[in-house]
Amino acid sequence: MNRTLTGFLGFIGGLIAGYCAILFGWVAYTNIADVSDMGGGKAMGVAFLFAPLGGVVAGAICSILLVRLFGGAKGASA
Repeated sequence: MNRTLTGFLGFIGGLIAGYCAILFGWVAYTNIADVSDMGGGKAMGVAFLFAPLGGVVAGAICSILLVRLFGGAKGASA
């Protein structure tokens, strides 16, 4: 598989997995710890700020790891 495609698919997969892990982790934490969020401000902060940032970081890490593991030889033509 091409290195660029491997990196792109790794980034998209890591982005989705990282976003979901942080968002559902927050939901699980609030249910277990019985955190009150009547206005929804904390949940919006997680959903629109922290989860996307975590998704981008997870996507970058996943992309780098997949290219190193499955990227193929450098300079190989498709």
